[in-house]
Amino acid sequence: MISKSPYWEELADQYQRETLISCDDFHYGPLAAGDNILKLLPHDLAALNCLEIACGGAQNSIFLAKHGAQCTALDASRAQISHAEKLALENKVEISFLLMSMEELPGKLPHFDLIHSAYGFNFAVDFNRLIDSASNLLKKNGVLLFSLPHPLFSGEFLEIDNTEGLFLENYFAISPDLRFDVDDKETARSDFYSPTEISVALERNSMRIEAIREPGLCENPPYTSNAWEEYREQLQRFPATLIIKAIKNK
Repeated sequence: MISKSPYWEELADQYQRETLISCDDFHYGPLAAGDNILKLLPHDLAALNCLEIACGGAQNSIFLAKHGAQCTALDASRAQISHAEKLALENKVEISFLLMSMEELPGKLPHFDLIHSAYGFNFAVDFNRLIDSASNLLKKNGVLLFSLPHPLFSGEFLEIDNTEGLFLENYFAISPDLRFDVDDKETARSDFYSPTEISVALERNSMRIEAIREPGLCENPPYTSNAWEEYREQLQRFPATLIIKAIKNK
């Protein structure tokens, strides 16, 4: 299968080399606290059937597998899957990897107890369709747990009259974060979604929100890099990550 994600295909090696992501804690995003602190995962992970969407290096799936979960992880980048396979081997866990885009869901997949994604849903071509697909793959009382860039993080940090703060032109019309190649051709698009937009999509699929978290800066985060550390001062005052935990009612 040909990779459907040329952006991540080109970036994967550098990203995995420069980003430190723990396999010993479940992470939710850059510089944010992991599940050891936030405790959003189901209490008993053993034997849960789990699906990770846009897995990257699959560090979260590896963490779950270490605790007895049965894990499937998918990504649209062959390079990312290659890194994930190596990490799984190093950590001595078995994970079923799929070279597959979010847009191909639900596909011929079983139903899951837990579907999770960290900073993946924001790259969806159609966010609402993705929520529909994820919901259709969940068992009754199954958990959908995902994190996204916080809408506030789209703002610009400015200093005015010796005071620093966040400037956001229009919360109700936030421009996407567009990625370009050296020829100024758009290669990827990361969108921002408000809690209202997310809740509407979940409610349409008979899912109830159990938790919303806007984690602040963590002293020893399970996900970090030199590039993200440059935002440490800003993230002491404004969240970069929005986390949603939802339960399928029927």
